[in-house]
Amino acid sequence: MRPLSVGINPTANTLTTVYTVPTGYYAKFTVMYIHNTGGSTKHITVQWYDASAATTLDILTAYTLSSKEYLQFDGAAYVVFEEGDRLQITTEASSSFSFIATFEVQGAQRT
Repeated sequence: MRPLSVGINPTANTLTTVYTVPTGYYAKFTVMYIHNTGGSTKHITVQWYDASAATTLDILTAYTLSSKEYLQFDGAAYVVFEEGDRLQITTEASSSFSFIATFEVQGAQRT
C-alpha cells in the first residue's frame, strides 16, 4: 500500500470533496486531523460517500470545535473506501478550518 495524505482549507458552508478513490483502487482511511483555525466556535461535518450504494454516511455530524481547538482520529481502526468513494466535509458558515486525511492506497479492488 502507498500512503497518501491530503490537506485542504475548505471554503466555509460548502460541501467539499477531500479525496476520491480512483478507478481500480481501494484505500484505507486511517487518520484525520481537523483544526478550527478561526476566532470563534464552529462546527464541521465529515462524510463518507459510498459510491457502490449511492449513500452518504456521517462520520461526524456538526461536530463543534472551539477556536484554535483540533481533533485527531487515528490508531486502532480504519474505514475501507472503494473506487469512486469520497471523503467529504462541510464546515459552518463564516468558519475557518484546516483538514488533513491520510489513506493507504492499494491498486486493484478488494475481492
